[in-house]
Amino acid sequence: MRAAFTAQSATMTVMSPPVPFDLGSLQLPANLPGPLVMEFRAATNDRERAQALTSLARYLRDTSMHGAQQVGEAALELALLADAPAEATLALIGLSFVAAHLNQLERSRDAVTRAQELIREHDLRHLQASLLNVRALTHMLIGDLNGAQQDLQDSLGLARQQDDPLDTGNALVNLAWLANNRDEPGEALHQLNLLEEHIHSLHDPQLRDDLNNYLHENRAHSYALLARHARDLGRTEAVQHAAQQGLMVLRAAHAALKVLPSRTTEVLCHAHESTLHLLSGDLTAAQRAADRAAELHSGLDQQLYIEVNLCLAELAGARGNHAAALDEYHVALALVRSQHRHRDTQRILGDISALHERAGQYPQALRAAREALADARDALSRVNVTTQQQARQDASSWQDRLRLAEAQARQDPLTGLLNRRGLEEGLLRLQESPDGPFAALFVDIDHFKRVNDRHSHAGGDRALRGVADVLRGQLARWPQALLARYGGEEFVLIAPVRDAAQAHALAESCRHAVAGHDWSALLPGTDLTASVGYAVEPGHRLPAALTQADEHLYRAKRAGRNRVHPPRD
Repeated sequence: MRAAFTAQSATMTVMSPPVPFDLGSLQLPANLPGPLVMEFRAATNDRERAQALTSLARYLRDTSMHGAQQVGEAALELALLADAPAEATLALIGLSFVAAHLNQLERSRDAVTRAQELIREHDLRHLQASLLNVRALTHMLIGDLNGAQQDLQDSLGLARQQDDPLDTGNALVNLAWLANNRDEPGEALHQLNLLEEHIHSLHDPQLRDDLNNYLHENRAHSYALLARHARDLGRTEAVQHAAQQGLMVLRAAHAALKVLPSRTTEVLCHAHESTLHLLSGDLTAAQRAADRAAELHSGLDQQLYIEVNLCLAELAGARGNHAAALDEYHVALALVRSQHRHRDTQRILGDISALHERAGQYPQALRAAREALADARDALSRVNVTTQQQARQDASSWQDRLRLAEAQARQDPLTGLLNRRGLEEGLLRLQESPDGPFAALFVDIDHFKRVNDRHSHAGGDRALRGVADVLRGQLARWPQALLARYGGEEFVLIAPVRDAAQAHALAESCRHAVAGHDWSALLPGTDLTASVGYAVEPGHRLPAALTQADEHLYRAKRAGRNRVHPPRD
C-alpha cells in the first residue's frame, strides 16, 4: 500500500509546540538523493522545511521505516510550528503509512484520526483521497476487507473527480493488492488493466516509473495465484500457462526496477518468481529466487510483508524438509499475530494444517485447524469493535457528509457539473423565475468515439473534463446559468439572454472555445470540436426549448459538425 505522535490536539491554533524546533537534533540518514537534500537546505521557512522533510520521509520508506518515521515526525513538528494544516496533514498521512508497516496500528489509527480532523477543520478536501487510501491499509491489516474496499473505492472516486493522477494511481494499485489478498486474481488483473491505461495517460515520467513497478509486481502476484488455483484443480496445462505469463511479467518488472529501483518491490518480485518456478516444477530456479528475496529482505526495515517467509516455507515443504517449512511458517505467524492480521493468520494456519496433513500428522493438522477457528472468532470480535469506533467517528461529522451526499446526488462525478437530476431541479426554479427569455444549448463533442478509440476510455474521460472546464469559462457573465453533463459526451447550458442574437453569440462562443483550445497536453495529436444546437424560450417553456435545442443539435451534426444551428440570420 501507499500511504511518535504526541498527544497534542489536532486544532492548529493549540497544537503547535511551545518551543522552536531544533534542526540540529535531526540526523538525516546518509546517501540521500542530492535534489531532496538540496530542497531541504534551500528551504527558507518552516513550511518549506516541512514539505522537504515529507519528501525525504517518503523516499526513506523503501529502506528504513524507522528513519522515515523520525523524519516524518520532524516534518509534522515543523508544519505545526508554521501553522500549516495541509503540510501537517500530509505528514500525518505518511506517518500513518509508516506506523502500519512497523506494527504500530494504534499510532497508525491515531495519525489517521488527526489527519481527518485537520481535513474537516480546514476544508482540505483535496487530501481526503490520500487519507482514505492509507486508512484502507489499517482496515486490511485487521482483516476488515470490506472496510478497506469501501475506503479505496471512495478514494478512487474522489481522485478521479479531482483529476489527481497520483491518488488515482495509488487507489488502483491498492484495489489490485486488496483483490489479490482476497484471493481474487481476476479482479486484481482488471484493476491493473485500468492502472495500465492510467499510466499511459500520464505526462510525469517519475510517476509513470513508480506506478509501473507496482503494476508489474501485482500482475506477477496475480498470475502466481492463478497458477496456484489451477494446480489445486489439477489443471497442469493451465498451471504452466499462468506461470509462463507471470515470469514474462517479471522480466518487465526487473527492467522497470533498473529504471527506478525499489528494494521492497524487488523483494516481492523475487518472492513471486520463486513461487512461479515452484508451481511449474523448477525447484532449482525457485530456490535461487527465494534466496535472493531473503538476501534483499534482510536489509529491509519493515514488518508488513511475509511473502519471503511463505515462499521459503513452501519451497522447504516441496523438498520434504518439514521442520524448515514449519520454522518459516511460524516466523510469519508470529509477525501477523502480533499485528492482529487475522486474514493472514488464517492463511498461514491453513498452510500449516495442510503441511501436517501431507506428512500424516493428523493431530497436529487438527490442532492448527482449531487454532484457525478460534482466531476467526477473535477476528470477528475485533473487526466489530473497530467498525463501531469508526462509525462513531464518522457520525460526528454526519452533517458534513449529508451535505456532501446531497451535492453529489446532483453532481456528475466525472466533470463536477450538474447531472440530469441537478439540471431538472434547476429548471424547475428557472421556470418560476421572472427573468428571461432563456437560451437552452445542447453541446456535443464531435467524433467522440474516435477519442476513446485512440486514447482509451481514460483519454475520453480527460476530454470530457476538459470540455466541461472550457464551457465553465464561457459562463463568467452568466452567474444564473446552469451547466450540466446531460449524458455521454453531451452537455446542456441554460442562460438568461436578451434575444436570439445573444443566444447565438453564446453558442458560437462555446463552439469557438472548444475548437480553439490547445488539447495537446491532454490528448496528444488530437483536436476537439463541438456541435451546438440552441433555442430561446421564456422560463415556463424551458422543457420545450430543450427539445428544440436537441433537434437543432442533430441538424448541426448532419450539416457537417463543428457548427451552430440555427445559423444567424
